[in-house]
Amino acid sequence: MKTIDAYRSLRHHLLRRSGRSYGSLLLSNSPVIAELMGGMGYGHLIVDHEHSMTDISSGTALLQAIRSSALFPTTSNNNDASNMGDDTAWNLNRITEPIVRVPSSDPVYMKKVLDTLRLPGGILVPMVETATEARDIVRSVRYPDGNDGGARGFAAPLVRASQWGTMKGGTDAYLQQCKEDLLVAVQVETVNAVGHISEIGKVDGIDMIFLGPYDLSASVGKPGQFDDPEVKDLIQTAEQMVLECGCLLGGFRSPGRDLNDMLSVGYSLVTGGSDMGMLREASKKDVMGAWDLRSQ
Repeated sequence: MKTIDAYRSLRHHLLRRSGRSYGSLLLSNSPVIAELMGGMGYGHLIVDHEHSMTDISSGTALLQAIRSSALFPTTSNNNDASNMGDDTAWNLNRITEPIVRVPSSDPVYMKKVLDTLRLPGGILVPMVETATEARDIVRSVRYPDGNDGGARGFAAPLVRASQWGTMKGGTDAYLQQCKEDLLVAVQVETVNAVGHISEIGKVDGIDMIFLGPYDLSASVGKPGQFDDPEVKDLIQTAEQMVLECGCLLGGFRSPGRDLNDMLSVGYSLVTGGSDMGMLREASKKDVMGAWDLRSQ
């Protein structure tokens, strides 16, 4: 078994080692839940700013909570991960990395998120429709250096992302980390966007195309109908197009979808249930168990 020193970042794990990651979605805006789940052995946790109450301030607290669990790993992410098989393939027994899903491609909001995101980690931009949008996103996450046309405002020595300018190696080390350890992912969620996957995937700086099955199903007027032939065909077409363009394939696991099926298709990153969904189902099960006892 390899040591934690062999692990650099989720981006490196997926791109350079053909690795995989399984994670969850944080909707609760609760640092307590984020801290707990950060110690469970997930490869990644998506900190959601799109469909939750989370904003820059509360989102920073969630990032701090996830990182605190990474500093003090639990018995879960030390031992239970061995049940998943080869730890060189899975991002398990490692630091759980945050991926922040921003509300939109607004460069100002992305700048604030990036300034709070201690790397390694990632950023996920929803509802990306065209290659032009993808190029603008890459510009927003990159600093200007005279070559790549980055447009991110520079305050690196003064933000959380660089440990307030105290990280080993200083600002130069942080700038290098931004190039090597920031996973940049865009979500494809409509029929129109599926038609542009080939162009989006060719944009330099886009590491992953992440499929949103709920919005894809809604875009053909069949929200949540994942067994419908039209919905299944749309998702399968999108998956194949992502793989053909050479991007990493990521996505949410829709209800009833088999994880092994997704992996066999070619997913590198899969996000399963959300914290609120799991809490809801656990609460329902608890209440139903109590009612069952009462009826005896």
